Amino acid sequence: MLVQWIFSISFMSLLAIFLASAIGWRVKGFDFFPPPSKDSWQYHTFWILFRIMFGGLLLLSFLDFDPKPFFGPTDRYAIWLPLMLVGFGGATYLSAKLGWDNAHGEEAGLVVSGPYCWSRNPIYVTSLLGMLGWALFVNSVYVTAILSLWALLYILAPFVEESWLERTYGDQFIEYKRSTSRFIGFSTSQSRSQSKRKERR
Repeated sequence: MLVQWIFSISFMSLLAIFLASAIGWRVKGFDFFPPPSKDSWQYHTFWILFRIMFGGLLLLSFLDFDPKPFFGPTDRYAIWLPLMLVGFGGATYLSAKLGWDNAHGEEAGLVVSGPYCWSRNPIYVTSLLGMLGWALFVNSVYVTAILSLWALLYILAPFVEESWLERTYGDQFIEYKRSTSRFIGFSTSQSRSQSKRKERR
């Protein structure tokens, strides 16, 4: 019963983020993410819901951990655990490179260098790898359901964010968008020369 309650609260918190972001994407004048500012109700609501979701996910990973691995004990510790750690470790590093203000949806300068030459959203790409490793390591239906919705949110998030980025950075982002893949790919020489420009910090 406890596991089901934790799952329900965690899943519904993430679903609320998903629906509010979808409304913000489709309804003009309703900005949920990126939030208008750190003082906005959108910013505080997003992080409260996200922390509830993430805390529940951690609890479920402990309480509903399946001793029987999905594939085999070797795969669990040799592949899926390292994938989880590398994925989320990479996302943390990339968030720091992007800048915590940018990562939290504030206007702090468009970053186009390093990994951002090859993907407009490398944080999401590495996080998705981490989620795959997490789901297969824990082998829980509840954990997998939450991670699946979280992964879907990260796949759709760039579409929500790009309209904000275009409004905020204008031609600079449009040029970057034309030359760099949304998720992963080879960037054009235009992008590489752009990455050498001085970035606003």
